[in-house]
Amino acid sequence: MFDLTFDRNHNVLLARFVGVFSSEDVESLDRTLTAFISRHGFARGIFDFSLVEANAAPQTFLTWHGRLPQILLGQERVIVAPQQWSYELACAYAAQQRDFGNLEPRVVRSLGDACHLLVIERPDFQPVP
Repeated sequence: MFDLTFDRNHNVLLARFVGVFSSEDVESLDRTLTAFISRHGFARGIFDFSLVEANAAPQTFLTWHGRLPQILLGQERVIVAPQQWSYELACAYAAQQRDFGNLEPRVVRSLGDACHLLVIERPDFQPVP
């Protein structure tokens, strides 16, 4: 499961995953991002795995998904992965994205680090309807 919020001032989406991360979460996020883009245009993205307790998405699925075109086309993305297992998965995903012609997302350990990279001093993330 995930929550999606948006900081209009900085044009940044924040997807915060909670509980058990699954391939269904990825597919649902893809649909949600596509709908957001059709209404609001492209935005930078932060994908926060700080509240994820376990991964149920198969490695083969994540590898396949990493080879797909970037949905937030040409936009900076930062993956927050504080746990070692999530950090390793995020780095592997980022490498897949880069190797298949996408803008490589950066991987950090905290939301504060992600905001720092995207130069967000006072975040104001509001729920996306």
